[in-house]
Amino acid sequence: MTHPTLEELVERYLNLESFELTEELLDLCGATLDTRALPLLKRRLQEEKQQIVSHGAKGYIRMREKSEQLVASLTLLISELEDTSNG
Repeated sequence: MTHPTLEELVERYLNLESFELTEELLDLCGATLDTRALPLLKRRLQEEKQQIVSHGAKGYIRMREKSEQLVASLTLLISELEDTSNG
């Protein structure tokens, strides 16, 4: 039996925690998002776009709406980070 890594433990915890506390933890730790995050964010954007179609086909309205909100948020965030890297 293997013990989870610190990264795995943090990920599990943050997945369960509210966004407000996650944001506070990031502020305390000095974490920032920059252009290094673009590949991951773009991958998540594509995943969520696929989820919209999947949730819609299954009739999961609230889950589809959440995916739509994530897509909108990711699109704006990606655009802002790309603008930052270009200028």
